[in-house]
Amino acid sequence: MNPLPQRLKELVPGNRYWTAIFFIFFCAFLLPFGSGPVKTSFYFGILLPALLFSTWQEVRCLAGSRHFLAILALCTYAMVRSTDLDTVLDILKALVSFLVLTLGAMKLPTIQPASVKRAALLCITLLLIYVFSNAAYQGITQGWTPGMRLGPLFGNLENVIFCTVLMVSVLVVYSWSCLATRDYRALVIANAVVIIAALWLMQSRSALPTWLGSMAILLAYVIPSQEQRRILPWLLLSLLAIAALAFPVLLERGDSYRLEIWADYLTSMRDCGTLFGCGWGLEHPFTTKSGLTIVHPHSMYVQHLFWGGITGLALLLLALVPPLIAGIRRAHFAAWALLPGCIALAFDGKGLMTSQPNQRWFLATVPLAFLIAGLLGKTATSATSPGKKLDIKARCRSANAKCSGTSHQDHAPPSSPVSDQLFPDRR
Repeated sequence: MNPLPQRLKELVPGNRYWTAIFFIFFCAFLLPFGSGPVKTSFYFGILLPALLFSTWQEVRCLAGSRHFLAILALCTYAMVRSTDLDTVLDILKALVSFLVLTLGAMKLPTIQPASVKRAALLCITLLLIYVFSNAAYQGITQGWTPGMRLGPLFGNLENVIFCTVLMVSVLVVYSWSCLATRDYRALVIANAVVIIAALWLMQSRSALPTWLGSMAILLAYVIPSQEQRRILPWLLLSLLAIAALAFPVLLERGDSYRLEIWADYLTSMRDCGTLFGCGWGLEHPFTTKSGLTIVHPHSMYVQHLFWGGITGLALLLLALVPPLIAGIRRAHFAAWALLPGCIALAFDGKGLMTSQPNQRWFLATVPLAFLIAGLLGKTATSATSPGKKLDIKARCRSANAKCSGTSHQDHAPPSSPVSDQLFPDRR
């Protein structure tokens, strides 16, 4: 027997490699060394291996996913409605990057809730270290003192708002895992530490509705019915007490012209055409009454509505809402990471995807890629040995009958939803 094919097969990166490279990609955003580590980890650690070692079966499985087809439809419409060739190329590169990111996520091992909890706690710890390190650095070099808002951070995760939203996203995932393991004390402590840091230290107002909305949906969905009367009121009171501490401070800064900006963008969109908008990539600088010029509406939904009209907004919602609902029902952790991003992007952000890896990816692009990959494969509660490679055909059969030509019911008996397995007492 020729050992060469077996040796070549052993060179294919396994589950541990993809777990490590995605963690390195995350950490690269926290390093004060410019964009080099981020681009190196993505292009050489994720993009090239995903292109070289993805099978045709994986590509065909992803291409047959209705969730990915919704992304494709949005990008196609955006390219058709683009105002120049550069915008078309940027959208095409963003689509390829998302495709590669999803193919890489499909190679990750399935993760147990206990592992999700440990990973989320590690990410929260790293983000808190990152924030406090920036506070100390700005205190030494710029005279920052507690009570002042932090300036731009020294890593690639430089925007205070995006950093705060990422902290909230990881916090919601951690809270979900705490509820799955009935660790309510850890849930309250983690929320207190992160939200106090986010609201008092970083003073991001977007964090408050993002956190409250996400946690309200999470608690209402996963708390077992017989425990709601005893636990849910105390959890809600604890979380509201934390929010009340910072609420007066945040109100002092007003709405940062958002209502004024949105009204102007919506008026311009109506003048261009309500159905198809003003064209993808069109810049629309807006000057406030105080003379401040703002170049984007600080809302992904308003931006898509301005660019693509009602059609563009509908395609955006079609790309986000169905996988989000499916992920919540199947108890996939990425759904709870995507939910805060979807809420936060109503107050900040621009387009859904960008052609280059940047800090905005963690709000929606990365969670959405992980979620689509998870919906095509096993759920977060399935058991898999650490080094075992998953059968792509079996993964696709469980989510998309087109990959095998037969329905999933022909291969496995029906089972209860994964959310019922994690939370068996939930109604």
